[in-house]
Formats: sequence, structure tokens, C-alpha cells
Amino acid sequence: MSSSASDLIKFEKQGSGENSGTWGTLANKAMSRIEEAVAGYRAITLAGGTYTLDDTQYVENSTTTAESHLAIIKATGTPGASRKIVVPLRTKHYLIWNAVTTYDLTVGGSSGGTITVPNGFMQHVFCDGTNVEACSPAVSVDGAINLMGQTMFDTNGNEMLKFTDTSSAVNELTLKNEAAGSNPGFTATGGDTNVGIDLIPKGTGVLRQGSVAVGLTGLQTIWVPAAAMRPTVSNGCAALVDVETTAGRPDMQVLDFDTSADEHAQFQILFPKSWNEGTITFRVAWTTTATDTGTVAWGLQGVAVGDGDTIDVAYGTAVVVSDAGQSTAEDLYLTAESSAVTIAGSPAVDQVCYFRIFRDISADAMEEDARLMGVRILWSTNAGNDA
Repeated sequence: MSSSASDLIKFEKQGSGENSGTWGTLANKAMSRIEEAVAGYRAITLAGGTYTLDDTQYVENSTTTAESHLAIIKATGTPGASRKIVVPLRTKHYLIWNAVTTYDLTVGGSSGGTITVPNGFMQHVFCDGTNVEACSPAVSVDGAINLMGQTMFDTNGNEMLKFTDTSSAVNELTLKNEAAGSNPGFTATGGDTNVGIDLIPKGTGVLRQGSVAVGLTGLQTIWVPAAAMRPTVSNGCAALVDVETTAGRPDMQVLDFDTSADEHAQFQILFPKSWNEGTITFRVAWTTTATDTGTVAWGLQGVAVGDGDTIDVAYGTAVVVSDAGQSTAEDLYLTAESSAVTIAGSPAVDQVCYFRIFRDISADAMEEDARLMGVRILWSTNAGNDA
């Protein structure tokens, strides 16, 4: 019986009656092959195309171990593009060190699944005879861990945390611990001067601090009903009236604006401290006194007044929004959202913002009184609360 190769590491198995007088030498070589499969290292140079690891089985009296038998493979060179290292399709693990210039590497067999080893990183991979799988995250020579596309699991095998990446990223999160008496930190860091943190609940979920829902930055609304407004002293609209629809059904509190001239009403808002002090937009809720399909136009302008400032100050530029061709008495209508309204003055925390709303008859074709029911103000926050 002649010598043969072992199934996995492919060292020489002695056949009965073979190699008489040289068993000691050959056994030592076999032990060396086993040692190299556990801890052997070799650097390979990649150029163009795929690199297939040398898979020579045992060579009698040879002092060279095939690349596929080794534990650690370091890829070097300047391949000019991402390249693939092909390993034999039999069970074995490898530590692949990607030290080529610039590019990522893939590791796999002649068929089946592959693993990508990022440039500058090392990664344990395992071939199960069909596919190559990752045994661990990729780790750089200075200890950085590459978690691109990875998922962390709990002790029950349930998903806890997923990592995704942006190829052009310059900003990141830094998690730090702290000494006794101080809180650990979750901080936005990176190349940009100003870096926010996006915490995005799924669906209708909310962000909580303990058991209390936390306010999120972004678009907010304030509803100002007609009952919270007053006609201006000059060129004011009609006084607030209660209009009954049918007994036992909702009544309307409205301000009537006629068709003969621009008429105005006024209201004030002290925005929360979380307001970003920027522009606002608005939508007008209104109805009419009779059926009329003409267009109605509503304008809004504002000015901010701070502590110690005069209230005798001009409003900012008005923005007008129109609602066209839909007017049946006692029907509720809501305009589209306006373009941005710039509030005059220097809006800041703790300033009262005065608003004047009016019917702009120059852009208006409705022949009936327009009845104002309220205004929805849309504004943005840049803080989660008013602390």
C-alpha cells in the first residue's frame, strides 16, 4: 500500500511497507505540516486577476508547505483593483491579512459564498467545504474593529445591534465610559464642524427617557383658533362671532373678512425655547357665508419683540396662500402649506412674536365674506426640550 494524503491538511500518511528506514524523517515532516497548519505564515504578492492558493499535497522529502495548508496568509502588493483569493473547498480556517495597497479582498472557493476582508484589516475565515464564512469581525493592526454589515446578538441568539456604513462617511459616533460620579457619553464626532445625531423610531414608536417620551427635534405645529385673535384697531376684520350650525352640533367661532378691502386680525405667540428661531409656514382653516367658487387669499406677516424692545415696530414681509374654487357655506377648508415666512426683528428665545393675518383682496376672487376659523403655525425645533 502506497503513501496517501490526509483529508484536510494533506500531509503524507505512510502506506504499509513504504519508506522503510525513513519513517522518522517523514514523521517529523508530517508533524511540521501539522504545526504549520496551526501557526504557519506566508506572505503572498497579488497582482492582476484571481490568486489561487497553491494546494500541492505532500511532496516526499520536500521542505516547502503548500500555501493552502498554512494558518496565516498575508496578502501584499499593488493589485490595482479588488482581488479574490481562492482557497480549496475543504474544511479549514485561515487568518487572512489584507496588506495590499488600497483595495479590499474577497476570500472564497472556486464556487460558493465569499467573505470580504477590508483593506488594512485581518480576519479569521472558515471554509466549510462549500462556502467561506467569517469567524470574527475584521481587525486592523492597531486594534480597530470593522463591523461593516455586522450584527451583534445577545446570549439567546437574538439580534441586538446592527451596523451599516456610508462609503463617503466623515462623521461618526464616539461612545465613552466615565469614572465614578460622571455619566458615560454618546457623542457625535467627525470631520464636520457641526454634527447632529439622528435617533429615528420605527413607525409610530417614540423615543423615551426612562418611562417618559422625549420630544424630538424637527417640525412642530401650534394651532391658533380665531377665538385667540383680535381684529386690529386699524383696518380690522369683524369681531369674533359664534355661529350655530344646527342645535346640538358644533358651533363655529369665526372672524369675518369682507371683500371690499384688506382686513386684518392679530395674535401673539411666545415660542418654546426649543424653537430654532428660523422661518415658519402656515395653513389657514376657513369657511364662507354662502356658496361661492371664487379664490380666497390669506396673508400672514410677523415681527419678534424682545424684553425692553418697542412694540411700535413694522411687521415683516407678508406671505400669501390661496385656496381656489371650493366654497360651500359651513364647509371647513384648509389651505395648502405656505412658503416660508420670515419674522422681522431678531427672533430669539423669550421674544414675543406678533402676527397679523389678513384677507388679500388683490389676489382674491371670492364675492362672499371669508370666515377665519384658525391658523396652523408650522415651526422647527433644534432641541428636544426647553431646558
